[in-house]
Amino acid sequence: MPAKQPGKEERQVSGPVQGSGALAMVLRGLCQGDLLSLGAVTLVGVGPSAAWTSTAEHQGLTLPPPDEHLWSLTIESDVGWYVVITQDCDIVRDPNVEPCLVVCPLRHVSLAHWQALRSGPGSPREFPFPDGRGVPAPEGARPIADLRFVTSVDKTALLHPSVQSLKPLSGPQRSTFGSWVGARYARVPHLDVLERDVLPKSGGIVRKLAARFAAGDRANPEVRLIGATEQWYLGGNDKRVLFIPMLSAAGARASGLWDAARDDFDHTAVEAGAKRLSSKLRAALPAGGGYACAVEPKTLYGVTAADLLEWSEWVVEGPSDPLT
Repeated sequence: MPAKQPGKEERQVSGPVQGSGALAMVLRGLCQGDLLSLGAVTLVGVGPSAAWTSTAEHQGLTLPPPDEHLWSLTIESDVGWYVVITQDCDIVRDPNVEPCLVVCPLRHVSLAHWQALRSGPGSPREFPFPDGRGVPAPEGARPIADLRFVTSVDKTALLHPSVQSLKPLSGPQRSTFGSWVGARYARVPHLDVLERDVLPKSGGIVRKLAARFAAGDRANPEVRLIGATEQWYLGGNDKRVLFIPMLSAAGARASGLWDAARDDFDHTAVEAGAKRLSSKLRAALPAGGGYACAVEPKTLYGVTAADLLEWSEWVVEGPSDPLT
């Protein structure tokens, strides 16, 4: 694993630290969503597989023969960093009770791919990490957490002098990340008819517009609307689908949907973006299927707890998932 220089928010454990007190101090400094320079993912399988292909082929490894021999493959993150998946309370719990941390690798993807994850409906597999804040990324690339591959790291290994950590997520971002991790294993499936007839095409439209935003396109309000979206939710029913982009003030400022003179959202532009996006989504609905849809942008200040309980987070599966 390549050596890295500690950045402004990077902590390096150094010196001859020993004992449970030193380990407890290190663990108290970690949170879910932090990055560690320690980890490797071990895969076990039989014959050729998608997991082997996606992790070994690009390293120049020969695919195993199509027989019944078991193989194991240990891979390290190309970036050299791993994302802590373990919940905060289990991070600090005594190693006799919780001996390991669960981590997943950090990867680099293109800016367009990252923006699609950032502004489009969520992926249950990839989480876009913020650009900068000490996270290394080559020009034109952005970091993501890849939850398809997870592994355990013994807590006592954190006492090694070479182990480093980063805190790239703000408090609200950590909260969003924690919800995303939980949703990976507990997300509510959408109705089969929506998954088949409506959501894949709709997700493809949104992600194409998100790619335009990533490329610098700010001409159309629907592109700016998607660029300002933090999360997507779904409401309505199996025939009338309500697409709910959740906007933030920061996103609106960055995408040109903020009225600086009034210090508020540019409601006229937001409404125009929702109207144009609704038209595009309706045009993609299957003819004669009896479906209808609408786009209703919201902010967290304008929704109730009951709304959030009624809606479901929009997680894209199928052909429009950027991982496929």
